[in-house]
Amino acid sequence: MKQLFFISFLLLTSIHSYSQFATGLEPASDDDYSNIATTIPLITRSFKAMPSSYSLKAYCPTPKSQGAQSSCVGWASAHGARTISYAVKNGWKNNKTKINANTFSPSFIYNSIKNPRKSDNTLDVKCERGSSLTSAALVLKKFGVVKNNDFPYNVNNCSAQPTNYLVNKASEHKISHFEKLNDRGYNANLVNNVKKAISKNHPVLFGLFNYGKIIFEPGTFVYKRNPGNKGHALVVVGYDDNKYGGAFEIMNSWGSWWGNKGFFWIKYEDYKAQAKENYVIIDQLSNPTPVVDKNKTTIANNKLGGELKLRLSSGKNMPVSLTDGASRNFNIVKASKTTYSVNESYTSGTQFRIYLNSKQRGYVYLLGYGSADKSVNKLYPFGSYSDFFNYSNSEIALPNEDYFIEFDNKPGRDILCVLYSKEKLNINSIVSKVKYGSEDFVSRVKKALANKMYKGSDINFSKDKIAFNASSNNVTSKIIPIFIEVNHQ
Repeated sequence: MKQLFFISFLLLTSIHSYSQFATGLEPASDDDYSNIATTIPLITRSFKAMPSSYSLKAYCPTPKSQGAQSSCVGWASAHGARTISYAVKNGWKNNKTKINANTFSPSFIYNSIKNPRKSDNTLDVKCERGSSLTSAALVLKKFGVVKNNDFPYNVNNCSAQPTNYLVNKASEHKISHFEKLNDRGYNANLVNNVKKAISKNHPVLFGLFNYGKIIFEPGTFVYKRNPGNKGHALVVVGYDDNKYGGAFEIMNSWGSWWGNKGFFWIKYEDYKAQAKENYVIIDQLSNPTPVVDKNKTTIANNKLGGELKLRLSSGKNMPVSLTDGASRNFNIVKASKTTYSVNESYTSGTQFRIYLNSKQRGYVYLLGYGSADKSVNKLYPFGSYSDFFNYSNSEIALPNEDYFIEFDNKPGRDILCVLYSKEKLNINSIVSKVKYGSEDFVSRVKKALANKMYKGSDINFSKDKIAFNASSNNVTSKIIPIFIEVNHQ
């Protein structure tokens, strides 16, 4: 009887202690959220090849506790997501000693972004004020973060700021960028987008909103959905379609004695209901190792490749052919021939999409030119969609699976230009440059990109389909423009 009472007491104490842990997540403002790019829209079949389960726990640091400080955003973003992505990049799988020695500082993030005042405008000396995930992600992108050894977490002090030396040191650990995985109120592809990110070794930073307590279903470490007004920042580190009807594994910041050694599970449906902000954290792209000789700098394995298909709304592919001299004239600015031409003509109102299958991560842009009125339009990215194609051997639809490109009521020689790049482009500036000029549209685009284009001799184009493989020893080779001519009747 005494033993039963003791066990019951421990359970009650445990449940009570769960409710005492600090949180600290504040929602992003509508303006901040709308300014974050939405992940590029993969087509449905790109999700079907994902494994049924995947885990990043082998790259996770030991979960630590934020204590009574409202610093969950700092913990989730720095100790969690940033440390995991760093461990992945360095290949520290299952090397817990190495990972724990290289965790990033929650205080560097939290102290930098939190509001120093509470809602009543009094000073927040007890560190009760929280912060937003967008603010944390922006710090990681713009400034980076230092290791916890350089700026240790102090649960009793959130006013200390990093020195200029540490701010400069933080720049060594900037992320490439981050993207939101869903728009507010639109969760149709959220689960698949999170799974895709995890399966490609990218941790997902998210906010659990409108809950009361993190409590578990009996006998499990599975979150039991319950309403409330709390917000807490967490990290998705894995998923399993066969556990609990499909669930994500989550890393918390309440210590390794909490939950399942600091982790727990959330069912997909509960995640969709309460995970209102979701961001994939993308580390800096690894460049090939430079090789220097006496005359010039070369770069090994500077490759870029992919395949494009033009598909009508009926599902039929539009047949294409490689134009004569496509490789030979590729870098000649005055050569106005397109790379490919569509073999059939199409009337006004015809709808189609462009499908891109990528062999490497890169940036994607789509321009359209109409000879009838000499118009140049940016067709992708549009809205808040990202220009970054984060996944190799996956496929996207341009504009996306919800929209088509449609021939307008101005017949003539239309040209589609797909820009595939290894670096982010100022596409609005490029559009401004190519809108006007005495040269042909193709020549104007080449002129705008001349210093960064791959050489035609470095590119292998397929003849009967739009496919390309480029390999260059030139460090400045970054962009492949593909011009496709369509006869618009």
